[in-house]
Amino acid sequence: MWQEVLSPISEDWLQNFEPGSLAESFEVFVDDSNFPDLRNNQITLIGVPEDRSNPTHKGVSEASRAIRKELYSLFPGSWNIKIADIGDIIPGRDVIDTLSALEEVCVEVIKLNSIPFILGGSSDLGLAIYRSFVRLERTISATVLNSRISLASDEETLNSNNYLSHILTSKPYRLYNLSHVGHQSYYVRPKILELFERMHFSTSRLGDIRGNIFMIEPLLRDADIIFFNNHVIKMADAPGQTEPSPNGLTGEEFCASMRYAGMSDKLSATGIFDYNPRLDNTSQNAQLLAQGIWYFIDGVDWRKGDYPFRSKTDYTRFTVLTNGLEQEIIFYKSPWSERWWIEIPAHPGQDARNSLIACSLDDYESAQNGEIPDRYWKAVQKSI
Repeated sequence: MWQEVLSPISEDWLQNFEPGSLAESFEVFVDDSNFPDLRNNQITLIGVPEDRSNPTHKGVSEASRAIRKELYSLFPGSWNIKIADIGDIIPGRDVIDTLSALEEVCVEVIKLNSIPFILGGSSDLGLAIYRSFVRLERTISATVLNSRISLASDEETLNSNNYLSHILTSKPYRLYNLSHVGHQSYYVRPKILELFERMHFSTSRLGDIRGNIFMIEPLLRDADIIFFNNHVIKMADAPGQTEPSPNGLTGEEFCASMRYAGMSDKLSATGIFDYNPRLDNTSQNAQLLAQGIWYFIDGVDWRKGDYPFRSKTDYTRFTVLTNGLEQEIIFYKSPWSERWWIEIPAHPGQDARNSLIACSLDDYESAQNGEIPDRYWKAVQKSI
C-alpha cells in the first residue's frame, strides 16, 4: 500500500547535507527496497503537496520540500527516539483522492503507534486526519492554532476556510472537544464565537496568550490532534502567508507551542499547514517551521508516560470543596512531570480517555479560592 500512494525522497538530494545532521538521523524512504519500519519510529513525517482546494493558496503544495530542506540541515538533540520520513503523498486525480490517500496512510501509521506529522499543503487536509481517527473509532479532542477560525459554510466545496465546518458536520460524530488558539478577534464573526460557546468548546484569542504562552499547554496536552496553521504566526516572522497579519505569535512562542504539543502523551497526530514557499524569498519562514519541528521532536523525547498511559491512582490527589457545587472537585498532579489534571464526573458512555482533562496549577489555586475553572464547566456541560 505504501509504495502505491507515496513518492520517495531522492537519495542524491540527501547527500547535500552535512554529516551528523538530521538528514542522517532520520530513517528515510528513498526506494522500494528500504521502506522504514514504522513500528520502531515514534514520529513519521509525511509530505502532502496539495493546494487545489483554494485558488488563493497556490504554492502551498511546495511546502514539504522547502521545510525538509531546512529541517534536514539542523542537528539532532540528545534524543532517544527514532523518526521516519516516508516521503510525499502522490496527488490524486482530484483533492478528494489525495485526502483519501492521506486518510489511509494516517490510519496505518497510528495503528503502528507512530505519530503522523503532516507537512502540508492546505489546511483542509485536516479533514483527512480527523477521518482517520473516526475510522479507528476513537473519540477525538482537537486543537487548532490559527489567526482565523475556519468555519465558513460547509455547503461549499471543502477548502481551507471551511474544513472545521466539515469536521463538525461529519458523521459518524466522534468529536468530543475542539479548542481554538490564537485567533484575532477582528477576523472572526461574533456568531462563530457564540457557536463555540453553545457547543462548550473553547477559544483563546491572541491577546490572551501573548506573553503568557504557557497557558495554552493544557489545551495542547488534551488534544489527540493538533493543527498548526502558518497564519497563527505574525508575518514579520513568517512571511510565507497568503493571509498575512502584522500580529500573531512570535517565532519563539510558536516553537514553545510545538514543544508543548510534543510533550503531550495523548497527542497522536499533528501537522503544519498553509505555508507558501513562493512568498518566502529568504526561506525565513521555512527555517522557523523546521525549528518548530525540532522542538516538537524534543518534546516527544521528553514525554513521561503520563495520562492516559498511567492510572490516576499513581498521581497525588487533591480535593477542593467549592461553593455552588454539590460535589467536590478532584485534582491530580503527576509526580513525574509536575502537571495537573481535573477529574470529570463519570456519566454513561464516557470515554475513559476523557475522564481527566488537563489543567494548570492556576486552575487548582483558583478552585481553592472558590472560582470554578472554565474548562471544568465546559467538560461537565458536555456530559449533560
